[in-house]
Amino acid sequence: MIKNKLLRTVLPGIRAKLSFFTAALVVSILAFTSAVHYSQQKKALEEKINSELKAPLDYVNTVVLDLENLSRSMILIEEFKIRVKEKKKELSKFKRTVVQKESGFLGALKSFGQSIGLNVKRGNVYRSVDTYFTRYLSEKEIQEFETKVRNELRKENGAPIEAQVYEKIRTIAEKTAIARLNGENARSRIEEIEEELKVTESELPKSDSDPRKKKSLLDTKTKLEKEKKASEKSVSDSEKKSALEETNLAKALQNFFRGSYKDGISSLGLLPDKIRILAYDRSGKQTLDTGLLFLQSAGTAKKLLNQKEFEQSRNSLFQGSDVLEVIREKSEPESFETGGRQYEVVYRPVFRNPGTAERSKILAEEVSKNGSGWRGFLEEDRKLSKEFGELTQKLKVRISELRKEGKSKPAADPTFRSLSFQYRKLLKKRDSRLNELHPYASVFEKARTKWTEERKSLEEKSSSLAKEVLEWEKMLKFPPKQGETRKSPEDIREKLRELEAQIEEIKDSLVRLEAVKEDWSSFEERKAEDSVYGLREAALEDFAFLPFKAGSSSIRRYYKDSEERNHVREKWKLLREWILSGNSETELPNLPRNKTFLTEAGILIRSRSEAEEVMWELDSTPLVAVQEKETKGLVYDLLRKDLLGYNLILIDRTGGARQIRDNREELIRYTGLIGGVAILLAYGLAWFVVRRIRTISIKAEEIGGGNLKVEFPPAGYDEIGILSESLNEMVHGLREREEMRGELLAGEEIQKRLLPEKLPTSLNDYVEFGAFYKAMAGVGGDYYDFIELGQNKIAFCIGDVSNHGVGPAIVMALFRAQIRAILRRGERDLKKILLEMNSQLYEDTPDHIFVTFFLGFFDANTSKVEYISAGHVKPLFYDSSEKKLHELPAGGLPIGMDENSFFETTIEKRVLALDSGDIFFEYTDGLDEARNPDGNMYGRERLARLLFANGEKRPEKLIQTIVADLETHTAQELGKPGISRLSDDIAMIAIRKR
Repeated sequence: MIKNKLLRTVLPGIRAKLSFFTAALVVSILAFTSAVHYSQQKKALEEKINSELKAPLDYVNTVVLDLENLSRSMILIEEFKIRVKEKKKELSKFKRTVVQKESGFLGALKSFGQSIGLNVKRGNVYRSVDTYFTRYLSEKEIQEFETKVRNELRKENGAPIEAQVYEKIRTIAEKTAIARLNGENARSRIEEIEEELKVTESELPKSDSDPRKKKSLLDTKTKLEKEKKASEKSVSDSEKKSALEETNLAKALQNFFRGSYKDGISSLGLLPDKIRILAYDRSGKQTLDTGLLFLQSAGTAKKLLNQKEFEQSRNSLFQGSDVLEVIREKSEPESFETGGRQYEVVYRPVFRNPGTAERSKILAEEVSKNGSGWRGFLEEDRKLSKEFGELTQKLKVRISELRKEGKSKPAADPTFRSLSFQYRKLLKKRDSRLNELHPYASVFEKARTKWTEERKSLEEKSSSLAKEVLEWEKMLKFPPKQGETRKSPEDIREKLRELEAQIEEIKDSLVRLEAVKEDWSSFEERKAEDSVYGLREAALEDFAFLPFKAGSSSIRRYYKDSEERNHVREKWKLLREWILSGNSETELPNLPRNKTFLTEAGILIRSRSEAEEVMWELDSTPLVAVQEKETKGLVYDLLRKDLLGYNLILIDRTGGARQIRDNREELIRYTGLIGGVAILLAYGLAWFVVRRIRTISIKAEEIGGGNLKVEFPPAGYDEIGILSESLNEMVHGLREREEMRGELLAGEEIQKRLLPEKLPTSLNDYVEFGAFYKAMAGVGGDYYDFIELGQNKIAFCIGDVSNHGVGPAIVMALFRAQIRAILRRGERDLKKILLEMNSQLYEDTPDHIFVTFFLGFFDANTSKVEYISAGHVKPLFYDSSEKKLHELPAGGLPIGMDENSFFETTIEKRVLALDSGDIFFEYTDGLDEARNPDGNMYGRERLARLLFANGEKRPEKLIQTIVADLETHTAQELGKPGISRLSDDIAMIAIRKR
């Protein structure tokens, strides 16, 4: 008996089993870890380096693109200046002469003299006026373009470029532009000479009977041949001069931005002693070396750069004409070893237009892998390209005739309109044939079916679990029927928690499923079909516009977001329509919606006629040549044309490899020690588990005695821990609810103190105010304010933070403090205020937090309201004199959603004059989205009717009327403090001119 008691004390059952199991598990894990450790460490090292490399490499790519765009822009500006002078001379012959009777004072006197019978004559006045074909980019437009480009040239501290430095860089760009234009003129003259030679040679056989004429023709031929040679030499010289000046321009820009590059790369965490990045242009000239920016990087891979094997690999990038083949060959990193150190070299191509290049690569790979599937459409594309070419010739002839006539623009010419109509029909036919002949119709249908079935399955599973939850809740509330097994409340609650967790997991799955429905990022077939459609469109946009921001982020957004795709495709259609309509050479369509779409593409740098020429070339060139294996056709032409060069990333992996070996040896040494310690810990853990169960049992007995203040101690994350947490939740549930209610009421009171305690009275002689606020959850993210500025001015604002509850309330409080601080500082520029707020909010809040905001200044001296909107609801304005209600323009991007570079383009300051009795009303979207018990929204139309009917009331009375009507609609008392059943927070303000 004593022996058995001793054994029970030393080796209780649960302890022995748990110790044995833990020991076996630890030994197995250690053995497995030792086997795979090396590969895991290597992979981890690669991932770490790749993650550290991604941001600097993206930055270098962006730098290369920005340099290219800046260089391109400056050369274009100088070309434009030269072209404008040339165009004025060249196009002056297309001007139209207008005859008018003599006017002015002298003309009036002569007219009067004629009327009283005097023998006087009114002369005719002849003047030349511009026609459609004499207009080109104006000097004002070029100046605006140059100003925008010059603003991009800023030092690392943000200071603008000095005039002397800019003039030096501009001079280089001017030399480049002159060389390019000389080359173009020489090439054009060569084409003219070749045509003249053909005519001369065709006339020679006919002149045998006339020796004098024959001699004249032979002299002409000799003269033309000499001129052709001179022009060919001029082309060669111009190309060399242009290339030299382009290199000088690139170096000048690099020297100017050197400090900015260093700061930018440093801020991204590049390890200069481990990684070195080299950038080369397409000819093999080095354009950037981080070794020249960082002293620590100057020695990185220094010996590797002189290694013959590496030099051969690098030079192979620039020797082949097949860009796609080079990219394929260099897609994987290459390893080199020199001087006892191990290096890995990664090659990355850089393209001028990443979107077009990405589509070209996708389409080239698709033709290579699935040429048979695309054969039908590619054949059709070749036929249609031929038809486009024939139609293009007709259009060129007609445009040339219209230029000579100079009487009307193409849009007014019936022949041009007819040809443009045929062109549109061909475009529609090509799109239709793509939809019919692309090989992935069944793949798309399967994907849609799979998505629908998966969503249906999840919804059915969610519905089934919801029914099961109701059954278990009934078991908790009502006693079991006769013959049914009785379950304890703890078991029922545990089951309910399990079911609710499954329901939440299904909801998350549905959300993820909806998110990937239109996401093409990993849908290769969709991307292939889209590349066929969008390649020409993207190339046309690239030619006509200079993008505001370089980089590949736009193509990633395009594939990920269906709204972005629709937006871009609509933009492409509008660009095509602008070209085909022939209404304007340099002005985009006047419709606000269309103008917004097109100007978002960037800066227009081509006239309509220039874009038209490129459109004709794109449409009349087949995507792929007749021989599919040959790298010929538009796909490969664009890829070669867009290639700027390559980035080479040299990575020193010596230290990482040594670290992996040391870690592996250290792991083996500690394996035995950990195994022994694990067995002892398992034994102690078993004793601890039994002790925890005993503690829980004692506390449970106290609950049985009626003590609801019992607190179960933390017990880990196993079943015992879950039991302890569940019991704590059961005991604390009611108490926490009461405490939470009290805290929310306190929070609501605090937030009310952040809003104006009373309406402003300093301008009562001029204007009167009204306001209202109600949070959905006691505290919320809506906000309004009135801030007196002095000098008979007052600022008023209203905003809405995304989401609801405590988090948005905190953002609202910070937002209030920031806007007041800016105004207190004396800033009165509405746009600058919003830009400063956006910069702070964008940096300090997560991506899903943003604020729609409306800010206005009322000046009693002028009775005018200056206002600006950042994505907020459009305000309503009651015109007392006309008894009409108007919706004022607003718009803009919400604050905190994007960086200032884009945000600034979306906001606009506006001015409104208030007359006596006029009412200005603004609110948050919680007002018109408030729902009644049936789920119907309050609506903006109902609000507008109410404002119109009560427009003569004072603001306070008007808002009381709206609140009363809203209470009727929602069946809630909105004046009571605490949590409401509203679907969103509500705020509104009203201003009435006395």
